[in-house]
Amino acid sequence: DAGRETSSPGTELSENQAKKEKERLIKELQLITEERNDLRDRLRFLTERSMKNRSHFRPNPYYEDLERMEEAVMSILHNLEMENTEVHENNHKLKKEITFSR
Repeated sequence: DAGRETSSPGTELSENQAKKEKERLIKELQLITEERNDLRDRLRFLTERSMKNRSHFRPNPYYEDLERMEEAVMSILHNLEMENTEVHENNHKLKKEITFSR
């Protein structure tokens, strides 16, 4: 751990910021994933209930809205996953720089 003392405060601060940002993104990703799963469950429930209550299938009026919401959530999830990957890669680069500077 003696090498840690020689790292510059700016690099350590950046590493801490990257770590906090990564943790924030992971938490946000988990919440969005939970929301997506909840929406899928609701959609499945509404679709199954709708089909059971009718002798012939008529589309649920809320189905398209739920599909659009799922697409939006999935898009946000994808963007967060990409951002999380980028933050992870930047964090890895910072760690390499710190190791190299020691």
